[in-house]
Amino acid sequence: MGFRYELSKLAIQDIDNIWEYTLKKWSRSQANKYYKEIFRAIDSICNNPELGKSFIELETDHRIFSVRSHLIVYKIINDKIFVDRILHERMNIDNLEI
Repeated sequence: MGFRYELSKLAIQDIDNIWEYTLKKWSRSQANKYYKEIFRAIDSICNNPELGKSFIELETDHRIFSVRSHLIVYKIINDKIFVDRILHERMNIDNLEI
């Protein structure tokens, strides 16, 4: 049985911003496709929480999983995957609110 997931308020803002940017830069179809791809990655994490690399530079319990040019920052809390952020790989994670 896989884990459940929960998105933080910041992760929800991140995914909304990613969708809006992709819509403006490419198309609604591409925005929807990328949105679904990110959630498929989250589902994969739920099925195998160890997929992401440990990210001790941020906090000892966080992991990072890459999907295209974005990073899903998450931690495992009991039987839940808590997604803190979904960030572009070029962002300086150390200086962001998590």
